[in-house]
Parts: sequence; structure tokens; C-alpha cells
Amino acid sequence: ASLSSPLSSSASRPLSAVFMASGSGIPKLALAEVVRQTVHEEMMKKPLTGSEREELIRLRKRVEYLERRLNEARTAGKSSFARKTTSVDSPLSKRPHRRLSVAVPSLSGYLGSMDNMSAQTHAFTKDELARLVKMSFDNTTAEDIQSVVLPEIKQHFRGGAEGIAEGLGVTIEEGVPSKDVAQLKKQFGVNEIPMEPQTSIFVLMWDALQDPTLLFLCFAAMVSLFIGVFVEQEPLGWLEGTAILSAVVVVVLVGSVNDYQKEAQFRALNAKKDDMTVVVVRDGAKKEMSCHEVVVGDVMILSTGDIVTADCYAIGTSDLSINEKMLTGETVNKRKGEYEMSGGRVLKTPIIFAGTFVQEGEGKVLVVAVGTNTYQGTMQQKMQEADAEHSRSVLQQKLDNMTDLITQGGAAFAALTVTVLFVRMWFSFQAGQCCKESWDNHVHWSEVLSFLISGVTIFVVAVPEGLPLAVTIALAFSVKKMLKDQ
Repeated sequence: ASLSSPLSSSASRPLSAVFMASGSGIPKLALAEVVRQTVHEEMMKKPLTGSEREELIRLRKRVEYLERRLNEARTAGKSSFARKTTSVDSPLSKRPHRRLSVAVPSLSGYLGSMDNMSAQTHAFTKDELARLVKMSFDNTTAEDIQSVVLPEIKQHFRGGAEGIAEGLGVTIEEGVPSKDVAQLKKQFGVNEIPMEPQTSIFVLMWDALQDPTLLFLCFAAMVSLFIGVFVEQEPLGWLEGTAILSAVVVVVLVGSVNDYQKEAQFRALNAKKDDMTVVVVRDGAKKEMSCHEVVVGDVMILSTGDIVTADCYAIGTSDLSINEKMLTGETVNKRKGEYEMSGGRVLKTPIIFAGTFVQEGEGKVLVVAVGTNTYQGTMQQKMQEADAEHSRSVLQQKLDNMTDLITQGGAAFAALTVTVLFVRMWFSFQAGQCCKESWDNHVHWSEVLSFLISGVTIFVVAVPEGLPLAVTIALAFSVKKMLKDQ
């Protein structure tokens, strides 16, 4: 009865039933298989919760005790073991040597193999730990902390850092065992925020071609080519349109290549900037490693000047003072430690956010979220999903506004010019001036076409085709100079 376990989702199949069955005549060779199959069924029904994991640990300790008693029996003899096992409240004690010699080694070995399964089913999920961090960020007043945060920590997170560490299968003193690092990375993620794939050069060229100025220049070049080649039919009628198209091609190539190189260089700089060295406790010893190797459950040591690379929970009392200006905009440093309040004011909070800065102090913290599961990682992902239109720089927006203004002004003056020419032509017909006595299709339609060509010419001339090229080249040289000057 003392070996009953809540591992089963229903009360009809506790583990004690297996041991009780041993007193009802089950052959000893079949007992080990019964134990193995029953424990497997109980474990595979659902992932381990916190209470079930505690029960598993207690059950394993009980089996270890029974193993010691079995070894004593083998050493001292069956009669001695029978006397020593009378305190074990189980039918197994009726025939201890025969039953335990089969059941205990089998159950012990199977519980040992369950270590890997329990490592995959920690008491907390990455979403639950991320919820703890967000809850701490959203509830900052003493009233909210007492009514929302503290009851949640007590009920679902075992009271604080030590309870969370226990639920993750680690200890504050020893840290994460090296053998569990791979499994923790698999379950809780790696401490990196993946960058978006680099944009293809062809996509950049297409984006550059969407500039309103370049689109209008392409249209003007087509009109110029059509008039020069098919209407005026001059030997060099194609020259002006080809020159405009050449300027567009140069702008697109220079802009796209510059953007591609700039993006590649910035990605390399960001990767180097984000790779920082941290101090963690692994296997009971302090180790320096890349922040990308940090996993949930690591005990990290923070000191003055460090940048926090993961969401953490302060361990015990500490004198850490954190600058959270990057996240909250507040310039007042926040003291970190277990929740401490006085007179309606919050003196200390335990959650330390990734991306913040250790202004002063030193202390141990428990990593509870890494990579995209941190509060900073969540915010960065939301920013990346923002509308691309809002990401245009101030210079680009001003150039777009200026282009629209020039285009509208050029169109207005072109329309005014064509209108004046048509009005003058109408008055000429009314006055019966030379060559305007009557309509001649061959003469007067050519004159109407020349009016339209004049309007288009004014429109084309009004748009500065050299502006995009000048701006692009200036930005390209400026970026290269900045990179050279580091």
C-alpha cells in the first residue's frame, strides 16, 4: 500500500496493484513482465506533471531501499532477510527472496530507463515559463503582485527559483548536468533568435524598380522611343529613350547590389555582437561559454557590466541592480531578488529580462526562457512582422514625397501647355489665319501630335532622372565609409 502512485490517470490501476498481485500466485518469471508492462502503460498515458515526478522520485528511492534489503538477504541468507523485511507492508514480504529477487531488479532497471522519459517531460513547458515572465512584466504594482503573481508562483511554479529548478530536474548547487543539455535544448529551444533569410539580389532589384520615380522614367522612356522611332523617324530618335532606360538600369543595379552587400555585412556584425561570453554552473563547476550554449535550467552568474542574454529568475537574496531602459524606457534601476514589498512599494522583483543591463551587483540567476521564448525575442518577432512600408527610412519617405510633388507639378504644367496650344490653334481657325482656313488631316493631325509630344516632353524633363542615381551612389559610399571607420 505504501507504493501506491498517482502515475495512473485513473485510480483503478495504481502501481501497488502490481505488488499486491505477487501474493496471489503469479509465477516469479511473469512478475517482472507484469511490472514492466504496467509501469510502461502508466507512464505513456500522459506526460509527467509536477506531483507525478515527485512520486516517481519517491518510488525510485523506495526501490533503492528494497534493493539494499535484497542484497542483505543474499549476503546474510533467506531467514535473516525474512526477519528484516517484516516492516515492509506488502504481500511481497510473505515470500521475500523469491518475489523481490525478480520484481526489484526489473522495476529498478525500468525506472532507470524512465530517467530519459522523465527528462523529456519536465514539470514545466516553455510556454508556461514564458507566461511566468510575461506575467511578471505586465504586473508591476504591489497590489497586482500580491493578487496575481505571488499566488500563481506558489500554486504553479512551486514557490520560486528552487521549485522551478526542481521541476526542471536540476539543482541550484550543481546546475545542469552536461548529459541533459541536448535534451533541454530540444524541449525548450536554443538561445538564439534566428535571423530571417537574406533577401535575394533579384528580389532587391524588383523592389528597387518599384520606386515611383523609376516607374515614371520607364514610362517616359517608352513614350520617347515610340515617338523617336515611329513618329519622327529620325536617325537618332531612339537615343533619348535609351539614355533614360540606361539611367534606370544603373540605378536599379547599384541600389540592389549595395543593399545586398550592406545586409550581408550587417548580418555578420549582428551575429558577432550577439555572441557574448557568460558564466554558468554546469556539473557543479563554473564554466565560461558562449551565450548561445545557455539552456533553460542553467544557473548563470551575473556581475556588473553584463548584458543579460536570457530571461532569468533571481536566486535567493542578491544585490543585483538591473537597468531595464531597453524594454521599459525607465531610467530607474530595478533591484532583483525574491519579491520584497514595503508600504505598498515594490522593493525587489525576481524576473530579469533578456537584453537588460546589470548596472551593479553580483548574483546567481536561474534561466527560465531562451531565444524566441524570451520577452525580448517575442517583441522582436512582432516587430519583424510589421508592415514593410513602415520600415522605410526618413530620407526615403522625404524623397518619395518630393517625387510625388515634382510629378504632380510636371503633369500640371504639361497639361497647361497642351491646353494653351490647343486654344491658340482654335483661335487661329476662327481668325482664318494662314494654313488654318480649313482642316487638313495630313497637316493638322501632325500638329496635334506635336502638341502632345511637347506636353510629354515637359513632363519627362520635370522629373529628375539623375536624383535616384545620385542618392543611391551617395548612400553606397557613405555606408562603405562607415564600415571602414567601424
